[in-house]
Amino acid sequence: YAIQRLAKLLRHPDDLTQKAEEVRRKLAQEKMLIDAQLNTDVRRQFDDVQEGLELLCSTTGQIDRVKTDMQKVDDLCGRAQSYLANFDRIRAVSVANRNFARTEEFYQRFREFHQQYTSVRTLLADAQDNFAQGNFNLLRLHYSLHRLEDFRNRAMGFAGMDDADSGQTLAQMFGGVDGLVREFDEFLWMVAGSMYDMALRSRANVIVQLLKVVEFEEAADRAQERARAGGGLSPGADAPAAAAGPQRRERAIKNYRKRLLDFIHAFVASRVGEFFRQDVGGLESIAEVTGFVVDELTFVGDTVAPAFPGNYYIFDVFVDEYHQAVVASTAALAAGDLDGGSILAMLRWIREYYGAMRKELSIPRDQLKPPLLEGREDQLAHEYLEIAAGKIREWITNLMGTETEAFTGRQDAPRMGEGGMYVTGGSVYLFEIVNQNVELVIEAQRAKLLCDLMAECNKVFQDVGRQWRALLDGEK
Repeated sequence: YAIQRLAKLLRHPDDLTQKAEEVRRKLAQEKMLIDAQLNTDVRRQFDDVQEGLELLCSTTGQIDRVKTDMQKVDDLCGRAQSYLANFDRIRAVSVANRNFARTEEFYQRFREFHQQYTSVRTLLADAQDNFAQGNFNLLRLHYSLHRLEDFRNRAMGFAGMDDADSGQTLAQMFGGVDGLVREFDEFLWMVAGSMYDMALRSRANVIVQLLKVVEFEEAADRAQERARAGGGLSPGADAPAAAAGPQRRERAIKNYRKRLLDFIHAFVASRVGEFFRQDVGGLESIAEVTGFVVDELTFVGDTVAPAFPGNYYIFDVFVDEYHQAVVASTAALAAGDLDGGSILAMLRWIREYYGAMRKELSIPRDQLKPPLLEGREDQLAHEYLEIAAGKIREWITNLMGTETEAFTGRQDAPRMGEGGMYVTGGSVYLFEIVNQNVELVIEAQRAKLLCDLMAECNKVFQDVGRQWRALLDGEK
């Protein structure tokens, strides 16, 4: 760097005598400024380090004082029990009072259970009836059902495993809860299946409610897993942690988030598969897929994705699902032997698909995995080249046979072309055959394939020229 800088300052030999001293002074001033700045920065760093060490020393002393104070508090608490003559009796009365309050609460919940169960079933029936209109409150329904399910788990936990009669009685009493949970589960996935319709009708609030339910159940799943691992939660924990507690039947893990993502996978695969069955009869209509995917993802990005939390990265999820479904459907459509026209249509569509995804949705090709047709574009191009070259040679061979027979039979005199050259009628057909194949490749926008095809055509022209020279030489 120093040599490059001097080379810029001293460009000519005369600069060594005229500019060297000035450059030296300028560099000396810059060095002085840099040294002063470094000294200031080093001094500031030392000051910061000294201040940090002082804080550490003072913190150590404060921690020791806190330990001493906490020890004093612990000693005072221990001695306070001896100050109360009836401390053990007071503690027993307190426990009894707490148990009595809990028993009273359970008794009241038992009395209200049937009414609450009927209310939840009515709410679910109304939601099912108003499903088409989207006129239901999914959060209210889920909250009411969650309270029933939570109370059932607590009651079964309190009953324990030793009291068979109590367990059987409770099982009969709560027998309808499991069926109600299954019905709600089915209804929830009906809502998930109508996400597009809800978004189209500006009912994104229903999607938000669905996701709130999923997030709540995910939090409850995590709490249950922590309880299994031995962490446990207090009885007064928040609602998402309601599955924890020492006197509670273990809650079933629901995995709503994973099930939602699996549902989206199946939903998109079905939607893309239906489009291929109805609108894409064969490879000649493969270009319709590009517009379908772009329109679907644009709709998702504008209406469905905003309802999801950011940690879902839901638009990328939909992009992956649509692309994978397109890859699977395209692979099934392109299975088996393809003719030249189908190969060109496929190659042209692949280029248009990736270009539209990048231009319309700003999705780079690298993000779209796996590649269409498993990255067999070069292989397909080679197959088309072999098919096209074989067809051209076959047509030219038939044409040469006809032209040779006409020339040697002297049926008609050759026509005089431009420049005083004789031409045959087959030359027109020859160039027409080549032009048709070249125009098809140009439409497919495959530059390398076009170059390879032209190279094959040049070989054909050379072969035709050699055949005509040999024929002329034989006629001399």
